[in-house]
Amino acid sequence: MNQHVQRPSREALESREAMKAQLVGRQLGQLPTPAAVLDRAVIKRNCTQMLQACDKLNVLFRPHIKTHKTVEVTQLQVGHSNRNVNIIVSTLAEAEHVADYLKDCRSSGKSVNILYGVPLPPSQAPRLGALGKELGPGSISVMIDHVGQLKALRTFKDVAGFEAGIFIKVDSGYGRAGLQPHSYALHELLKTILSSNDSESCGYLHGLYSHAGHSYGVNNPAAAMDHLSDELDGLRKAAVLAEALMVEADGSNEPKPRFVLSVGATPSATSVQNLIQGDLASEGVQAASIRLRECIKQANLSHHVELHAGVYTCLDMQQVATHASPSSDDPSKRISYTDLALTILVEVASVYDDRKPSEALVAAGSLALGREPCKSYKGWGVVSNWGMTSRAETGCSDWEVARISQEHGILQKLTTATSLGLDIGQKVKIWPNHACIAGAGFGSYVVVDSDLPVDRRDEVVDVWKDSMLPSMLYDDIDLHRQDVT
Repeated sequence: MNQHVQRPSREALESREAMKAQLVGRQLGQLPTPAAVLDRAVIKRNCTQMLQACDKLNVLFRPHIKTHKTVEVTQLQVGHSNRNVNIIVSTLAEAEHVADYLKDCRSSGKSVNILYGVPLPPSQAPRLGALGKELGPGSISVMIDHVGQLKALRTFKDVAGFEAGIFIKVDSGYGRAGLQPHSYALHELLKTILSSNDSESCGYLHGLYSHAGHSYGVNNPAAAMDHLSDELDGLRKAAVLAEALMVEADGSNEPKPRFVLSVGATPSATSVQNLIQGDLASEGVQAASIRLRECIKQANLSHHVELHAGVYTCLDMQQVATHASPSSDDPSKRISYTDLALTILVEVASVYDDRKPSEALVAAGSLALGREPCKSYKGWGVVSNWGMTSRAETGCSDWEVARISQEHGILQKLTTATSLGLDIGQKVKIWPNHACIAGAGFGSYVVVDSDLPVDRRDEVVDVWKDSMLPSMLYDDIDLHRQDVT
């Protein structure tokens, strides 16, 4: 029996409350597809594990919100008891989306700082300044890796009414952005910033920032920890240069400010969890852990070590392939499928049992799943065991996304063993290779909670809107409530 529900207006789609009224209480099998599904319980575990590790190691933590772009997950990343609300964004839309939450934090006596995580494009300075004016002094930091970007800080200051904090981007080997620790360009950029007098200054040096994106290539926790140690070594060298230039600029040997040394990427940042609750039995991991502890200790003597990470909240197939951190579900084991909080709900549109191996078509392609590779297999997503038989050795189903185009995904059966087939109209859940890319294709997430009783784990308990456009859930379709047995 189908009960027709009127399609919401475009205006209503932008209202979280309107979407909740339409979706909360439904079963996943009743939802239109494709839909992005978050497991609240898993996200809470992942966020708690990261905060606890940083607290025990006496390091700061600055979560990146680009993976999910939601207020709700940002709150979990920060933690309710944290008095320092420091975050990173990749777009100003993300920052503006969480601005009300940040204002509430400030009103309650917490300090707030947003780091705009892209070397500052001059055209964004007025908009960033307007956000800074709204949030108040000290609320904005920018990333700089070229002297030509400094001019935009004057525009920011004119609009915001205060100077921006500056993080200099240091290239730790990833090669995407930043300056190498021993480069002449870094020397000149530091010298320009530190030699500005008060009347000329439009920004102050807050810290040094490195992103170990190449740590995605690791295969074990020792390699991930070594990446983090390498980052800290590089930033400490850059900090020594900055201190020497400060002495040269003011001619004083007075104690210098403590910089923030911000390091990480999800594999390298989460690898610190091994120091707290991971398996350090192997010789390689022991050596890497000893080195990392010493690097953190030495860096904290003169500066403040800060870790940053983003996709750790949801995790994905790329992160499972790194084996970098303990599972938040069972810390005695490596990260696994039980730690993945994001799945993409899709519908089987056709089946091809005559193909060898068997294949099926789902009405979701690269716009829903992304098109990011994963080093551990050749496909574009793994079909979870939700409502299907599992391969005992992995806990996942017998199906992967073998081929992909814009709105089409081809699932391919991996084994010839007897198992449940796929039927037209069946809903399946896919773990994407890269959660940041897959999640960006939707304007909102439907939320479930695996901590609920078994018979309620497929029930939608909330809707979390992100900073993107209105949800794909309602794009050119009618919404139907179906009785699902």
